[in-house]
Amino acid sequence: MKAKPLRLAVGPDGNTSYLPCEPSEATHVMLNTPGPIQTIILPVMIKGTRAGTGNWTWNGDTEKPTLRPSILSRCPPICECCHSFVNDGQIQFLSDCTHELVNQTLDLLDVE
Repeated sequence: MKAKPLRLAVGPDGNTSYLPCEPSEATHVMLNTPGPIQTIILPVMIKGTRAGTGNWTWNGDTEKPTLRPSILSRCPPICECCHSFVNDGQIQFLSDCTHELVNQTLDLLDVE
């Protein structure tokens, strides 16, 4: 599995956690990348308009995920910038990345 669908759950104590779920129930998706920021959890939606939501659109595919828009992370000291697109199960590291995978397209890693 290249994208793990998760549902944000709030327990009786008010604490939140992510629970595995079916893609149609997902509020978030977990990706495992070969880049400097290995595990990424993003809020997603499969249907509707993302305008004003802060969510990424996800095609609902766990083997060949596609997400929009791009993913931009700034995480010192790991790297100054990691900017990528996820298309059909691959991650494309863009030219403004400040790590060794800049301008490369690689397969997403399996998520356990």
